[in-house]
Amino acid sequence: MLVAAHRGSSGTAPENTMAAFREAVNAEADLIELDVRFTRDLEPVVIHDRLLRRTTGGRGDVNRYTVDELEQFDAGSWFAPRFAGERIPLLRRVLQELPVRIGINIEVKADGDRRSKALLVQHLCSVIHAYGTHRSLLVSSFDHRFLRVLHRQDPLVPLGVLLHPLRDVARRPSHLARRLHAGFILCSRTMVRRAIVEQAHAHGVKVGVYTVNRVIDLDRLRRFGVDLVFTNFPSAIRMALRNA
Repeated sequence: MLVAAHRGSSGTAPENTMAAFREAVNAEADLIELDVRFTRDLEPVVIHDRLLRRTTGGRGDVNRYTVDELEQFDAGSWFAPRFAGERIPLLRRVLQELPVRIGINIEVKADGDRRSKALLVQHLCSVIHAYGTHRSLLVSSFDHRFLRVLHRQDPLVPLGVLLHPLRDVARRPSHLARRLHAGFILCSRTMVRRAIVEQAHAHGVKVGVYTVNRVIDLDRLRRFGVDLVFTNFPSAIRMALRNA
């Protein structure tokens, strides 16, 4: 079972910052999951929320700002004073600076962005081709249309389908993954069932589950045969797997 650090080691450092990613590397995570949105000048930057307020104290949408304007915001102080000065990272910086052995799961957040999917895909692929071809990557999204456009533009980028607990509950996840040319289905720990895992594996699709922070949940998912778990505490989950 692989361990993915959810927004980095977000239980011990401010989410989606270089500090959280460095702690995930030290925790020996197999992958780092991060969220990407697009600035006004179409640069992929690493932040979860559409609005800046929760993690930076800023105002308004991320896509209203240029990269240079986003540099003014402190993305670490909200978590703890010692992280003051952390900034919203550029995706290209993350791909350049993290060790090559660490896989990266790029979750694309396109909600609230009225620009065409094709345009956003173009700029994401440009960064991936320039900085990410030497490492293991997975691009995922709840926006399945974005994934379709991405696959049309670049069929070689590995995809993961995020399942929405309401919208996708009646769908057969493995069939959805195959239609979108995805090698992974990703779902919440409350949504996953043994039958989902078995059906996915029967169709050559792997299963990832978020967010797994308790050993009791980890044990259940190991019995199900889940391939990948996302956690805010990669060090603790890695230790639990070693001691199992």
